[in-house]
Amino acid sequence: MFKNRWGKKLSLKENLISTDQIRIIRTNIEDELQQESIFLTITSPNLEEQKALISAKLAISFAELGKKVLLVDANLRRPSLHKYFNIYNSSGLVDVINEKGSINLYAKITSTPDLFLLPAGTSRDSISHTGLLNKAEELMTEWSQFFDVILLETPSFLKSSDAHILSRKCDGVILVMKEHSTKKDDALQTKHYLERANKKIVGVIYQTA
Repeated sequence: MFKNRWGKKLSLKENLISTDQIRIIRTNIEDELQQESIFLTITSPNLEEQKALISAKLAISFAELGKKVLLVDANLRRPSLHKYFNIYNSSGLVDVINEKGSINLYAKITSTPDLFLLPAGTSRDSISHTGLLNKAEELMTEWSQFFDVILLETPSFLKSSDAHILSRKCDGVILVMKEHSTKKDDALQTKHYLERANKKIVGVIYQTA
């Protein structure tokens, strides 16, 4: 079903992000969202640093439980997930949204069993706000037929409308924040928006300086 391109293994034992934090978040998600397929976005109020690594490690954590996981790089302006898995970013989500083929053509097998990566892609074709909004629900319905857990790493919430669109379509949101970098007002603004959209914050990963 998927192209077989093996990537470099990423270990949960890396010290940059707390393994215990990742596993606690994973357990909380499973307890709160008891359903066949879980769809989550991972974002931050205004911070890009470490968000992709956290997304990768959370995806690995779910896959280690035997879940079939799709990790999607929806950070189209600053894609980086492919670097952690040593996978080409020549095609991916942009192509799927622009209907140049199904996910079968673009999702890549990683070195972690049951974990697949859909890179952002590098297509120059533009994606409109309306186009993403219309396609998001269709894609989520399609992906949930094949995967137990779908994780979307999105741009920073207060800097991109893409994060707003995708968060409205998901089951819950994980927020990444960092000591001395994430401003309290930005965190509260993000929280209030998600509450108004009736979206659960299922976890917060707080990085100490």
